[in-house]
Amino acid sequence: MNKTVEHYISELLFLHDCVILPNFGGFVGNPQSAKLNKTTGILSPPSKQILFNTNLKTNDGLLITHISNQEDISQDVAKNEVENYATKIANKLTNSKVLRIDKIGLFTLGKEGNVIFLQDSANNYSLDAFGMKATHNKTVERETLVEEKVAATIETIRTQSNNPRAFLRAAAVIIPLIALSYISISQQDRINNIYTQMATLNPFETTVIVEPVTEIIPEIKIEVETTPIVEVIEEEIVPVIIPQKTYYIIAGAFAEQKNADKMITKLSKWNYNTEIVPGGNLLRVSYNSFINKEEAIIALNNIRLENKAAWLLTQ
Repeated sequence: MNKTVEHYISELLFLHDCVILPNFGGFVGNPQSAKLNKTTGILSPPSKQILFNTNLKTNDGLLITHISNQEDISQDVAKNEVENYATKIANKLTNSKVLRIDKIGLFTLGKEGNVIFLQDSANNYSLDAFGMKATHNKTVERETLVEEKVAATIETIRTQSNNPRAFLRAAAVIIPLIALSYISISQQDRINNIYTQMATLNPFETTVIVEPVTEIIPEIKIEVETTPIVEVIEEEIVPVIIPQKTYYIIAGAFAEQKNADKMITKLSKWNYNTEIVPGGNLLRVSYNSFINKEEAIIALNNIRLENKAAWLLTQ
């Protein structure tokens, strides 16, 4: 063949939820919605979880027909290729206890003969995630209001100041001194008088009894450079809800009610939970119904041993 059997199994897993390798086991796919890991911040796209069931060994013709069409060979030749491949990997798993199938996963054989399967995480078989990869969820930064930053700065200055009254009194002395330096030389006498009066004033004096003095203090604007406060906003992820499906094993479809009633009576005697499935132009009579797809496939393979015309309906 131009390509291997495992290559065609991988192709079918993209299109079907169950692919059986005759005389070895079946691969069952379960859809998984997108997930967000809150610890690492990684957002994973939708995926398909692949499980392995050793009880699904009956040939349903899907894999052999696909190989026959792709390789342009007969059904018999394709069947021989699949059987030889199944025998080869089964012997390898028995002898080495470990088996890896490319693009599908790793098999290990336990002490009690049970097979443990681990899916290959490098391949995503969900068509809904085509072209999508896991991404890192980034936090959103937002600056607080300017008023809040200024209020926080002023509160810090007030807290760190030990004697604010002494600070204002010192400012009342220092600011006029600066202004006096710009007065002309002709007013030197007035300057000397003012210096004489200021010499008797101690700006840091802490006496309790003070004569009332009216002081005009110019407005001081303080520009404080502050760093932005970062607030982390957690992004809300809306979960993808997958509607629940029901799987029916159909025994037959009838145009007349009396024929459908005969089939229901026959299946009821065999202890099947039979019913007529609504929808469609024909009356479809089912053996039983299942919520779990894997259980439905197992039951279908058992029923096909007696009724090869039985088929699976999903609603």
